[in-house]
Amino acid sequence: MRVGLLYQPHIAASIRHADRVRQRLGDLGVDAWTSSSFDIVDKPDPIEGSDLLLTFGGDGTVLRAARTAAPYGVPCAGVNYGRIGFLTEFSGADLDARLPDLVAGRFWIEPRLLIDWTHTGNGGAEARGIAAGDVVVGRGRIARVIEVEVRIDDAELTTYTADGVIVAAPTGTTGYTQAAGGPILHPEVRELVVTPIAPFLTPANSIVVGRDVTIDIGVRTTHEATLSIDGQTQYLLDTGDRVVCRASDHVAQFARVQSRSYFYATLAEKLRWRVPHQLARPSNSDT
Repeated sequence: MRVGLLYQPHIAASIRHADRVRQRLGDLGVDAWTSSSFDIVDKPDPIEGSDLLLTFGGDGTVLRAARTAAPYGVPCAGVNYGRIGFLTEFSGADLDARLPDLVAGRFWIEPRLLIDWTHTGNGGAEARGIAAGDVVVGRGRIARVIEVEVRIDDAELTTYTADGVIVAAPTGTTGYTQAAGGPILHPEVRELVVTPIAPFLTPANSIVVGRDVTIDIGVRTTHEATLSIDGQTQYLLDTGDRVVCRASDHVAQFARVQSRSYFYATLAEKLRWRVPHQLARPSNSDT
């Protein structure tokens, strides 16, 4: 077995834990390698031939690993060193206890939809890539709305006057999409969600679209606009630029040891939906 360990380079504890796990895996006879989760994006060659990636960081680290590993078909599992850890599978202590299970292959694979995106500028220059969570076309530093035309396949949907538009894979719907009032999709759903951000006198509804459609987004603005990928990579957009999104042929794979119904309990916990069965009442005592 060959295991990659990706640490968040700005979190010292994640670096130390990755190093400890590398040594322990060596003692178990497992070939293990380590890398910064930032470096692996530009230099993904070590992923090829690996059987598993373990990430030590937050949800952002998991997103980087998922979209980078997808073309190689390598599953990922996250150890939480972030603030929320919605996408991660383990706490530090959990991983130490479950490491023999992972080495023995006692985990199940949760496939997740990814987004292929292409940005075409007025001059014809292109950028393209994969998003694991969401693609956001939004306003820049000036707090002024932009106009965002959205076409689904050959049909014009609408033109939003808004702060922007989010195209989210199911993985991304627990982040910016739900904060903007959109729906949350189960991780294994095979649809995309289009959600406007703070629309002004234009439709406010999200729309769920099938995986076989093309979402074509055009930008009109007299000031700055941006394209953001997973909240990590940003490009400047000019008026007339287009961003095209569709479901990727690649699929992210998450290695899970939790119950297959874990998502709903995690959702309630991380988004703080649970309330006490009995709320405290003021005392009737005069003392």
